[in-house]
Amino acid sequence: MNYDYEIQNLKEEVASLREAFLQSQSNLAESQGQIDNTSNKVEQITPTTYTKTAYIGDTDVVFENVPQGNITVIAESENGYHPYYTELKRENDRVKIRYVVPFESVTTITLSIV
Repeated sequence: MNYDYEIQNLKEEVASLREAFLQSQSNLAESQGQIDNTSNKVEQITPTTYTKTAYIGDTDVVFENVPQGNITVIAESENGYHPYYTELKRENDRVKIRYVVPFESVTTITLSIV
């Protein structure tokens, strides 16, 4: 049995395993960076949502402490959606929504900010 030959083969195998391990660690770090980047983008597009209850006869709904961003408004009651508002006014962190027709039933107003 040639010990020098066996030792050389073992050294080559260890070097090959070390190289494969280092490459896998490098790939893992790169993938983790991509995952973190994607996670940050998802958080950036996840809307902030607020809800308020509008009661029968109400025409105005006011939301306080609303961050800047694109606003979407949905008004939903047991009678369905109430799609038409006449005015959406922002003053600093306050958003006021005015409806033409008073609510005929208790309605949930949802304000989403992206």
